Amino acid sequence: MLVDLRLVREWWDEDVDYRWVVDAIAARSALGGLKAAVGLCGLAAPIIAVLILLSPARPTDSVVRVALWFLVGAGVAWCARWWLRPFPGETESLLLTGTADICVTAVCALSPGYVVRAVGMMMLLIIGIYVSALHSPKVLAAQTVWSLSAAVLLAMPLVRGGDITSAVIMILGMVAAVIVPPGLQLCYSLLRREMLSDPLTGLLSRRGLDYYSAIWFSRPEPDPACVMMIDLDRFKAVNDTFGHSVGDEVLVATADRLRTAAPTDSIVSRFGGEEFAIIVRLPVEPALDIADRLRRAVAEPIGSIAVTVSIGLAPFPAATDPGRPDELVRRTLCAADSAMYRAKQQGGNAIVIAESPVAESPVPVTDSAVR
Repeated sequence: MLVDLRLVREWWDEDVDYRWVVDAIAARSALGGLKAAVGLCGLAAPIIAVLILLSPARPTDSVVRVALWFLVGAGVAWCARWWLRPFPGETESLLLTGTADICVTAVCALSPGYVVRAVGMMMLLIIGIYVSALHSPKVLAAQTVWSLSAAVLLAMPLVRGGDITSAVIMILGMVAAVIVPPGLQLCYSLLRREMLSDPLTGLLSRRGLDYYSAIWFSRPEPDPACVMMIDLDRFKAVNDTFGHSVGDEVLVATADRLRTAAPTDSIVSRFGGEEFAIIVRLPVEPALDIADRLRRAVAEPIGSIAVTVSIGLAPFPAATDPGRPDELVRRTLCAADSAMYRAKQQGGNAIVIAESPVAESPVPVTDSAVR
């Protein structure tokens, strides 16, 4: 039970990189199909409104009829936006989702039929599934509260009309239905973490580093930060002397030491092979102290094997472009990588600081192990 609660807590606190999810779908050439499907689902509300207006039991109140025709136009415009324009950004997606919730609820509220309201509840569920795939748990919670509130609101006329059984069925059906999107989102979260993790060390993979750093640097005013590229010195000799299974054990032990020695809010990843990347939310001087702590932690013998690391440290620019955090991270990683190779050229077991994401040079420091 404790594990389950921990997973739920991690899921609730998780940020979702909307653009990363959209790009991942686009990379599989499935974004066009998703757009078409969303727009097609959106046609249901205006079609229902038209059927209500043309049915023999259509509303006699002119205000209700005008409202329904307005909802028909809004629904058609909503669908046309999905079909004719590029996939929306995160803010527009939230606005479109909120508009869909309101329009579906309004059509159901203006319809006297139980069947229409039952269909409306199903449409709110579909909206919830969309939110669960692309937005954060907190956004999904807000949409879920709206759906439950709409179910209670739409059940009230049934209660007043004496059809309590239908009202209870509608509310219970919606309660059961709203469990589905959070459950799906929790599964998405677990699968995403698995996909973004390195299977050997349990650290984030290179893709995981890209994902979480993009979330971090997409904020309007991110904290000062530095990236460290860390490479095990002469690791090939460990594999050649002791075998690859021992080499894997060294990588796992190194990963554990880096995870333990890094600040708790750091992004720690295995970049590839015997190379690791860590992003710390610190300016250069404190980050340099952390880098030296990491260097000393790795240098402790692992059984009969002792390894050292070369570390390249690069600060992120103070002025960031929220629209292109991936480019910012890529340039800074390249600068740290170049600094790391300079540390290796100086004999290893050293730290070199890059001056900027586009040009680097060693910065002299007093510790003889930091060059």
